[in-house]
Amino acid sequence: MPHRAAPLLFLLLVSLVAGVACSGDEPVPPAADLERVAVDMEGKRIAVVKGVAYLYDGDAKKWGFFKRIMEDGWFEKNYAFEGDRIFRISDDGRKIEVSRHFKSGFEDAATIKDLIGEKPGWTAFTLQSPKTPTVQNYVDLRNRILKEGVAFLDNVVEPSTARFHSGKAALRTKSVAKSKDMVCAKASLESELIHFKKGDDYWYSAWYFIEDRVPYTLMDLECTWIEGHAGIRITTSDAGLGFELKFPPKPHYRTTNPTPIPLKKWFRIVAHIKLDEKDGLCELWQDGVKVCEGKGQTLPLAEAICNSLEIGISATDVESTVWVDDVEVSDKEIK
Repeated sequence: MPHRAAPLLFLLLVSLVAGVACSGDEPVPPAADLERVAVDMEGKRIAVVKGVAYLYDGDAKKWGFFKRIMEDGWFEKNYAFEGDRIFRISDDGRKIEVSRHFKSGFEDAATIKDLIGEKPGWTAFTLQSPKTPTVQNYVDLRNRILKEGVAFLDNVVEPSTARFHSGKAALRTKSVAKSKDMVCAKASLESELIHFKKGDDYWYSAWYFIEDRVPYTLMDLECTWIEGHAGIRITTSDAGLGFELKFPPKPHYRTTNPTPIPLKKWFRIVAHIKLDEKDGLCELWQDGVKVCEGKGQTLPLAEAICNSLEIGISATDVESTVWVDDVEVSDKEIK
């Protein structure tokens, strides 16, 4: 049965719940402007305008600066255009083309090192586990795997010919259960070579084979420019597949046609998301049958760019092994 993992809270909300006090020089917009976008979350009232979060002080009856969650001028610093082509500017100043179209069947890759790079299209992987619980821990491990060829510790992300939907290989992701002091465990593969913005249609298709227990999330579409990597993701529950937006007020789009998530057999997921900070649309099909449809917020902020695709086990609190094959992303309908 699918397992309900504790949601991975957006870091801004963690700070709010913890009652962290912040101060800054950001001018506070008029209260009427903040009220138009304000949401209630975890007993706090928050508004985000142009990448800055403001918090309402109920005792003082006024809004105040809380924290900046997007770097000022982030888009101009990190992107360039040449006609219809879009480029990401790397840390060393190189221009790397990004796209709204991407395919991967994990063929011709012997190890995880063969999947990472501009040509194969994947840019990183995450192995968060009790042995690597912090960001620094799993980044260090990832670097050692890529540079020194060290072995995986417990969680695994690798191409494998042991099982596949088509071709001769698929992606195997395996995660142990999280420890009690962790929010979740992860064994996922990521690409930051995609580019989706407000008004775009995001289509996603992939085949999955779940060996044992179902993780909480199977795909994340994120904006890495926002603190906490806010974005929308495909979730699981006892009723089946759905969506969750990692951003206040964290809307959930539950299964509208309860359908069991199969184990020990290949099944296909097709997702369609119309990206909008207010009036978006999200739809999910499992083996050709629509299982979820929701309308509302699907984009964290109007100016957000969804630049990261994460697949595999992107959040779990139970031990799980998930295979993924024939991944496709597009801004056009995937039949």
